[in-house]
Amino acid sequence: MEFEFDLLDEFVEKIKEAYKKVSELKLKVKNKELNDIVTDADIFMEKEIISIIKSKFPDHSIYGEESGENKCNIEYEWLIDPIDGTINFASNIPLFATTIALRKNQETILGIIIDWSQNDVYECIKGKGAYCNKKPIKVSDTNTLNNSVISFCLTSHYSEDHINKVLEIEKILASKVRGLRLIVTAAIELAWCATGKIDGCFNVKPSIGLSSSAGKLLVEEAGGKVTNLQGNRRDNIDTMLVTNGLIHNEIVTEINKKK
Repeated sequence: MEFEFDLLDEFVEKIKEAYKKVSELKLKVKNKELNDIVTDADIFMEKEIISIIKSKFPDHSIYGEESGENKCNIEYEWLIDPIDGTINFASNIPLFATTIALRKNQETILGIIIDWSQNDVYECIKGKGAYCNKKPIKVSDTNTLNNSVISFCLTSHYSEDHINKVLEIEKILASKVRGLRLIVTAAIELAWCATGKIDGCFNVKPSIGLSSSAGKLLVEEAGGKVTNLQGNRRDNIDTMLVTNGLIHNEIVTEINKKK
């Protein structure tokens, strides 16, 4: 099955139509895991996106952030995070996005990220490049760690071990990079890495990547590199290190030094 950007454009327009209706909702906030939350917007958007996908591909599997996994076709599976950065969204912090990706036999082959606050649409198809608002994008040319800006994820629903691991890596990198940034919207962080706004990002919590699958492919198609924190090929559920490629080995070396 061959996929083209026309399909992604069609999906984007329908997702935008769905998002227009979000303002009509009376947003209720519910607790999820520990201090994490879900809003009516998350649930509404996920249902709309699932409907959009099913209208084209009724036999494809879908894994949604809110509804879980619905196994149908073992070859094709869509990964959906309807509002990546829900806490930001609910707090009126303009750092949240909608992201969807399609995997074929567990390999991501296309992705969409919509940064609602900036009205930026990122699209990628494996082997066909990465684009923001139809313009080609590429990662930064920063080639030393001391000139780099790196983002990371740290949330209140991390385990104590995950929190300690994040703080350990922060301590290692804090004096070696130009800046560390905490954004907690993986889709936007990866889009920024793909466009060269930042030079890399990392996540210590192993994940299938509902919020990051599209972004990881976007970075790779923009010339960057994706591994786990040890610098190896990621397993289906794994940690994540994403960079412009030029500083990748230096970060891997620093965060994995024997104490």
